Amino acid sequence: MCGIAGIWHLDGTSLPNGKLENFTDSILERGPDGSGYDYFENNTLGLGHRRLSILDLSEAGHQPMYFANRRYAITYNGEVFNFEEIRAELEALGHHFESQTDTEVVLAAYAHWGERCLTKFNGMWAFAIWDNQEKTLFMARDRFGIKPFYYTYVPGSILAFASETRAFKKLQDYQRSLDENLVKLHVQGVRIHGSGNSIYKNIFQILPGHYMKYRSGGELNQKRWWNIADYIRKDIPKTLEEQAEEFYSIFRDACRLRLISDVSVGTALSGGLDSSSVYSVVFDLLQKEHLHRVHANSQQAFVATFPGLLADERHYAEEAISFTGGPAVFLDQNYGNLRERIIQDTLKFDALLNGPITSVSGIYAGMKKAGITVSMDGHGVDEMLYGYRDMIYNLFYYFYNKGDYKQSKMIQDVLIPTYHEVEQDAAMANINRLTKLASNPLMKLKAVIRRVVKGNPFDGDAYINHDSLVQLGEPYDFSGMNYVDRMVYQETFVDTLPAIFRDFDRAGMMNSVEIRMPFMDWRLVRYIFSLPFSSKINGEFNKLILRESMKGKMAEGIRTRKHKIGIGSPVEHWFQTELQEWVQDFFHSTSYTKNRIITDKDFAEKLDEGYRNKNLDKNTIHIAWQEMNLHIITD
Repeated sequence: MCGIAGIWHLDGTSLPNGKLENFTDSILERGPDGSGYDYFENNTLGLGHRRLSILDLSEAGHQPMYFANRRYAITYNGEVFNFEEIRAELEALGHHFESQTDTEVVLAAYAHWGERCLTKFNGMWAFAIWDNQEKTLFMARDRFGIKPFYYTYVPGSILAFASETRAFKKLQDYQRSLDENLVKLHVQGVRIHGSGNSIYKNIFQILPGHYMKYRSGGELNQKRWWNIADYIRKDIPKTLEEQAEEFYSIFRDACRLRLISDVSVGTALSGGLDSSSVYSVVFDLLQKEHLHRVHANSQQAFVATFPGLLADERHYAEEAISFTGGPAVFLDQNYGNLRERIIQDTLKFDALLNGPITSVSGIYAGMKKAGITVSMDGHGVDEMLYGYRDMIYNLFYYFYNKGDYKQSKMIQDVLIPTYHEVEQDAAMANINRLTKLASNPLMKLKAVIRRVVKGNPFDGDAYINHDSLVQLGEPYDFSGMNYVDRMVYQETFVDTLPAIFRDFDRAGMMNSVEIRMPFMDWRLVRYIFSLPFSSKINGEFNKLILRESMKGKMAEGIRTRKHKIGIGSPVEHWFQTELQEWVQDFFHSTSYTKNRIITDKDFAEKLDEGYRNKNLDKNTIHIAWQEMNLHIITD
């Protein structure tokens, strides 16, 4: 895991001294263990790299790395977890290696197979390879976009790329500016991140499962190299028991591959089903199998705690830990300097977030302090197995509106227990309101959910009508899918998961910690997408296949747990306690009144009224944070 950067002056002028170095070093936290800057094409092209040493800690892993008598040069961020298997195949074909890194394997694979090498990789990556013979720059991103690749391109002038958007603030002779139209779309509920855009003008992303090639004087175009729709399996076992057995086999192997490391590995444990499953399988692997190239210090769990708040999941995490008997570190997320932490974290995230990311980054800060460099996390399965309440509400409304009351009642029985007991009456009231709206043909589904469940006044429709995303260049065509499948595809590839990848990549890397996600092993994703709906949710549980696969392999109370909390900062609590003075001061500041971005002129008064009457609602807090977030990253 590292930070990558590159600049190509397309007008033929040489890069001035320090331009590449400053651009690359702006993301120093991504790679504190080393740096490299190399130039090509008469100094018109430069590749930069910040190294976080994980595989082969020696100088042999230095980047940019060369291969084939310096024909190829790479700057690479990520991990190809099956690199040893690919290396053996390449050695049999006559290739020789100088290091024990996956980086060199990626280079050799590209030299041998060209862009077809990407289909052989199992992992997460964003990289650029310069071919000094063909004079081409090849840039690629993993299947799901776990690793970031941002770029700007002005024909005849410049092509520049980096791991984070904040690097472009340090790009000499480049003026970065906010795209307010995209910001407003985001606030309205359109997830722009999955469209290949950012919130900045002319700063884009290589889309997941895509690559780009550029030759001087040519055109820059993206080409898709992988599409989940082309890999749906037809040989799925018939019974749930058999499906669960195969699911577990793939999942266990995904965890095994992701334990390969020359540095210490820990597990981020919340006490929820997903992270507890990863933790339990990892611990079992370490105890029962003779694993190759796994660091001795790889058994600790790290748990974020919020004493006294509903967001605190410590007792659930303790149950998961008690099952294994493994060591754990509990990280109290109460901060004495909360305001400054939020400002600094938000500046480094350089994005529009649903809430301060401080509690998330705090987990990885605690890991780093304990000497951990790699974290095993449980991200990805919520989106594929109806893990979010919004998704379950949508399923309820969809089946109810179709007149399938048996199915909608089943979905309702899954939904209500996901709430805390004190919230279940309100959730049932939401259900009752949805049934009254179901007969209104003018109310689009996503807008209904947003208004009724979230109290959001903005009208958006990300599931049923994706015209706004098409206008952004969103590459996925959902028109031929049924609604149930379409929701999962969109949550995974467009809406929620792309933003989670961005947020956790930055949360980990700002603390120089690599995050690995076993649920995003492409073999497991393929398997989940090939399963029938009935294997994902039934009359009692969502994430059914995962729960079935983990029988007897984790704490039973966690395996059957229905109440969902999720990791995140308790922004509603913070805004009504230690941050209240800061929030109110901000909305009465000259900076805000002169430069409002998403709120109207009466918002400050509405906020004050909520504070006075002690009835500040979630939506007002959400909008207040979005405005503050934008001012922090643009001031």
